[in-house]
Amino acid sequence: MVPACMVYGFIAFWGVLGLAVFFIAMRGGPRAARESLHTDSRLGQRAVTLGIVLLFALGLVVPALVLAFNGEHKATVAVGGLHLNAEEVRGRELFAHTCAVCHTLAAVKSVGRIGPNLDVRVGDDIATAAGRKALVLSAIAEGRARGLGQMPAMLYQGKEAEQVADFVAAVAGH
Repeated sequence: MVPACMVYGFIAFWGVLGLAVFFIAMRGGPRAARESLHTDSRLGQRAVTLGIVLLFALGLVVPALVLAFNGEHKATVAVGGLHLNAEEVRGRELFAHTCAVCHTLAAVKSVGRIGPNLDVRVGDDIATAAGRKALVLSAIAEGRARGLGQMPAMLYQGKEAEQVADFVAAVAGH
């Protein structure tokens, strides 16, 4: 969500730009506006200079603020607005690195065709997060051999296996 001050800044920027274009047009176009700058008072020249500086400042500040505030906490957001803890975020990275090649999982936008679709196989078939985590931990530890592919055992061990299992258990089926 974009803060209100950024919205007002955006509106102000485009308002000032619109007014500048309007006044240039009312003076007879760019050439007439340039000619009148040389005949206007010193105060008029300073006002135009200030307007140009403000226009450039708003043109740089508003996009910078939008970029700064939009990047905050995006790594912890998963599919459907689900918020991940630090372990699950690390599990998403590990899953994307090794597992996404074979498995389909909407949370990492993977569409692997070798292994099962984890959104259906784990997310829809197993009702509890603990059950989903146990199934994923078992698959990581023992490996699987079904259909055309074969998942090797021990792709991850220890804490990394827990992190991947936590992540898949949290997001599968969402």
